[in-house]
Amino acid sequence: MGTFGKKAPVVTAAGLTGLLLLTAGLGKGCGSGSAPSKSQNLPSLIFSFDPDRSFSLLEEQVRIGPRVPGSDASRRTQDLMAANLTEAGATVFRQPFSVRYRGQDYSMVNIIGLRRGRGPGLIMLCAHYDSRPVADQDPDPANRNRPIPGANDGASGVAVLLEIARVIKGASLQKSVAFLFFDGEDLGDTFDGGMFFGSKHFARNMTVNGQNLRGERGLLLDMVGDADFRSADEQYSRQYARAVVDSFLLAARRLGFQDRFYQPPPLWILDDHIPLNEAGIPTVNIIDFDYPYWHTLADTPDKCSPQTLRIVGQTVLLWLLSQ
Repeated sequence: MGTFGKKAPVVTAAGLTGLLLLTAGLGKGCGSGSAPSKSQNLPSLIFSFDPDRSFSLLEEQVRIGPRVPGSDASRRTQDLMAANLTEAGATVFRQPFSVRYRGQDYSMVNIIGLRRGRGPGLIMLCAHYDSRPVADQDPDPANRNRPIPGANDGASGVAVLLEIARVIKGASLQKSVAFLFFDGEDLGDTFDGGMFFGSKHFARNMTVNGQNLRGERGLLLDMVGDADFRSADEQYSRQYARAVVDSFLLAARRLGFQDRFYQPPPLWILDDHIPLNEAGIPTVNIIDFDYPYWHTLADTPDKCSPQTLRIVGQTVLLWLLSQ
């Protein structure tokens, strides 16, 4: 059956394990995507999301280089995220941890930005920032041991969340928000437990520097920059966090983006939301798995779109404001 990367679709009757299958030929429609109007009685804050700024953050991560755990590019990206979170008024925590995988030791760091609200409760907004060290799905065998650029698979989720952090600076939110940027999501493969290291570590250690960061519910953004974006109907999300899916889709409908999220066919996708759901935090995965450049050297910024980042960012913002 071969070796698969972290987000291989899973077909299973129930539970968090199952038969890994390749899925090809998932059709997409163009869908909606026109900007919502300020006359639609929507919170004005969502119109502050700047897609061009978000896209620039995506490009900057790719310019830094492949964000393989323990590399200089990884450390520079950690500093980039920390600087943007600090500028947005968040308290930044670094959560270092070590991993031994296939005989090699890796130093990894989760970056966390805490934006305090008026009252109790914490919402978690998550993404991974590392990029895969091997382009194992590249059509050219000569490229398959080279690290991927990770424009969509890694940089896109980070770019959206950093722009959301900027937008909500100074806003009066009822609940606190934790921006969680996981390391080591894309290091190895799922067969030998070589993925999702950052989210697994966080799920086991939610008190960081004395601060309890256990959230009530969460969103995970992964591969959310595809110019032809339509997120999968991800079934672990529906099984373990159905109420979160429903509330997110309500926000999407208000914006006219309902045909961009949780669209058929149904897929069971292993990702960073699994450890959080296993820890009892209902967390949904927003991911477009129908991406022909996945785990290839062609996962570059030109395959991504500011328009997509806006659609995702505004929907996440509207959902967040409803919590």
